[in-house]
Amino acid sequence: MKLQIKTQFILGLIAAGWITLVPVRAETTISTGHADIFGLGYVEGELELMIHKELAGTEVELDPASTIIRVNLGGYGARPTGTSFDFLGVSSSFLWTLPQDAVVAGQRGILFPGVGTEEVDPAVWGTGLLTITLKSIGSNSPGNFFLWNEDEFGQPTLFIDSTRLENFNSISQGAGVHEHYNWGFTEEGTYTMVFEATGTAGLSVDGGTPQSLSSGDVTYKFQVVPEPSSSTMLLIGLMGWVAARKRVVLKE
Repeated sequence: MKLQIKTQFILGLIAAGWITLVPVRAETTISTGHADIFGLGYVEGELELMIHKELAGTEVELDPASTIIRVNLGGYGARPTGTSFDFLGVSSSFLWTLPQDAVVAGQRGILFPGVGTEEVDPAVWGTGLLTITLKSIGSNSPGNFFLWNEDEFGQPTLFIDSTRLENFNSISQGAGVHEHYNWGFTEEGTYTMVFEATGTAGLSVDGGTPQSLSSGDVTYKFQVVPEPSSSTMLLIGLMGWVAARKRVVLKE
C-alpha cells in the first residue's frame, strides 16, 4: 500500500512537470575496423562533428558523448626510433598507438581511425578549410595525447600535442576529403577530450555568403587498455609461434 502511494505521488510530480525523466543513453564501444573518429557534416546550415562507423554492415553516425573509442592491446609498443619522434618521449618509452596504416591496424586487431569530410559537399560548402581543434583534455586523463602523420619516408609531422596546446592543437582539411593520422597515448586509462570543428562556409560559391560556423564543444572518450603483463606477452609470442608452425606444416 505504501509503495503504491509513493508511486502515485512520483507519477503526479512527473505529470505536473516537477520531475523530468532523462533517457539513459547506452554507450557504444568501437575497437576494430575503420571509423571516422572525426566525421564532419554540413546539414541545413549547421556544422556537425560525429563519429562515422560501419556496424553490422550499415554505416551509422555515433554520438561521441555516448561512444567509447577503445585502444586495444595490439596498439601497445615502443615509440618509433629517431630524434624526429622525440615529441613522444624518450627513445626507450612505450605508448599505445592507433595507426594511419590500414594494414598495420588490421594485423594488430586495432581500430583504423580516419578523419572524413566526404559528407561536406565542396560545391555547397566552398573552398574554406574545416578545422578540428583540441580545446582541452580532462584533468583525470592519465597521460598525454599526440596526433601526427608520417610521409612516405617515415618522417613525422606533429599536429596535436596535449602538453603544448598553445602550439599544436588542430588539424585542417578541405571539404570532400579523407585523411588518416597516428593517434598516440602515453598511459593506460580513460581520456576525456573536448574538440571543436570550425570553418567558413560559402567561400568561392556563386551567390554564397561566407558564414563562420562551429560545431560547439564535443566531448570524446578514449579508453586505453592496460599494459600487457609479461605472461600475456609470452602467451602472444607463443600463439604467434604456433601459428607460424602450422603454416610450415601445411606447406610440408
